[in-house]
Amino acid sequence: MMHDPVTKTGECPKLKKRWKGPFMVVERSSTDGLSYKLRHCDTGKELRSHIHANRLKKFNDDRDAFFNKHNIVPKSILDSPSSPINDDNTDADWCPIKEILNRKIQNRKEMFLVRWDDQHGSKSWVSAEDVTDYAIQQYYKGKEEKKKKRKRRRQ
Repeated sequence: MMHDPVTKTGECPKLKKRWKGPFMVVERSSTDGLSYKLRHCDTGKELRSHIHANRLKKFNDDRDAFFNKHNIVPKSILDSPSSPINDDNTDADWCPIKEILNRKIQNRKEMFLVRWDDQHGSKSWVSAEDVTDYAIQQYYKGKEEKKKKRKRRRQ
């Protein structure tokens, strides 16, 4: 989201929506490292000028939906080799996530209790860095649905 401090004549400054967006960061300025080139998520158009970091705030949304809507391939996919990167893990160690069961903060790091999609259905606590954004979004969506169901039962 981008902050827009300008109020045009004839607009009420109290009721003006100050945050525009959402935008996706396309490029980071090499000169100061605090200016960003943005692309609007709905229209897919790039802004002409760079925007300073103090006018931006984080907006969490599904990035895959943006890429699919505008037929854009992220640079990270283009730059990476066609085969997956193996850091010290072999493919035998990798296991897909079945679902996220719980969340906690431990030593200032976000951790998720993950049920793995393996033969045993094992569970383990994993840092948020090792969990895909899609799985985290599904966890929060499920949590919201449970809240709605509870509210309906109370009424």
